[in-house]
Amino acid sequence: MNKRLGFHYFQDVNHYQVRDLNLWLPELQALNAGWLVVKSSTTQAIPEEFITGLVQGGIKPIIDFDVRINDNTKPDDLSVLLSAYARWGVKYVVFFKSPNVKSSWMEGTWSQGDLVERFLDRYLPFVRIAEQNDLIPVFPPLQPGGDYWDLSFLKKVLQLVQQRRSLDFTANLHMAVSGQTFSKSLTWGKGATAKWKAPRPYSKTEIGEQDHQGINTWEWYRDLIKSTLNITPKMFLFWFGAASIEKNQLDPALNFEDLVTLANSDPAGAEKENSLPEEIIGCLLWLLSSNEADSLEKAAWFDEQGNPKQETVSLYKKQIKETSKKNEEYPVADRVAQWLYPIDHYLLLPSYDWGIPENILDRVRPIIREARPTIGFSLIEAMNARKVTIWNEDSAFSEHDLQMLREAGCQVDEKVVNSIRITA
Repeated sequence: MNKRLGFHYFQDVNHYQVRDLNLWLPELQALNAGWLVVKSSTTQAIPEEFITGLVQGGIKPIIDFDVRINDNTKPDDLSVLLSAYARWGVKYVVFFKSPNVKSSWMEGTWSQGDLVERFLDRYLPFVRIAEQNDLIPVFPPLQPGGDYWDLSFLKKVLQLVQQRRSLDFTANLHMAVSGQTFSKSLTWGKGATAKWKAPRPYSKTEIGEQDHQGINTWEWYRDLIKSTLNITPKMFLFWFGAASIEKNQLDPALNFEDLVTLANSDPAGAEKENSLPEEIIGCLLWLLSSNEADSLEKAAWFDEQGNPKQETVSLYKKQIKETSKKNEEYPVADRVAQWLYPIDHYLLLPSYDWGIPENILDRVRPIIREARPTIGFSLIEAMNARKVTIWNEDSAFSEHDLQMLREAGCQVDEKVVNSIRITA
């Protein structure tokens, strides 16, 4: 079973003691969760025992620095914290939240000109400091609609990135995308612009049409990024299953089982009505728990003592336990899978009669850091891998080469590169 399922943790920095770890880690493990978004101060690290406890327990923390976009925090101010988090096993970090919302900016600065340019100028140095500390920066989630129309904001970001040739932004793009439903069905907006008209900013949806403001927001973003930069980003669905985080509402039409089923859907069936593709790597439910006196408590799946607030949560835990027992009885399947694919992930690099492209290892470093693949230049050797990432620089590999890999049963992820600029 995949481990896309995760949660947003308490929306404060007061629940990082050993007793908190001892309470919540078993609950997360019992649900087969793989992710936890945790908020961090910019001046003090989350305790090492809490972070390493999560990592050793099979939970990947996503560090969330939820600060005002143009506050006084400098990228270098976070260097010590980022270095520590990386040593403790953290891989992902998010800077800022919803830059297309007025409340995310310091008072009096929203109406100043060139908002998107100012955001990107502010954001990219944080991307670089994260990568210098071997962390993967996750582009912050935009609020669908928002005070600055989110699709317009994202399109402007992508155009600026393209103009600036910001390889540090595009080479290993990970994004946090809203997973709010806005009280619409799980199929609302599915198909994106291939099926529906692109919505006009702040206009009502035409009769018979659907827009991007639903749980399938990610699909509209993916298509926009593909059409602009010709790449497919990895995505986390933040606030997954909430009707509206602004109104602090879960979707009463959905229960825990509905959301878990979608989160754990098979990427191989991504074209089905309720399924998610491989590029969705985490579905972060809003909200694990909150203080009983906090208004957020009504949007939490567990109370502060760790008790599920919906019966379907308990039923799912029971189902996971029963499935684990069956897997213990039939451990052979994993060994067969390992035998079928001697190499799990192969990064295929180009070589020419005149040699190897200059500085190629520097350009693929984000992929190496994230996936730790076997690295080589042999198409034949790559055919032994479960997944092959092809760094197709200046058309070094033909469509015939790619087809040979597919026919060998490999999952192919092509990165098309022209000189130093990624185009696919």
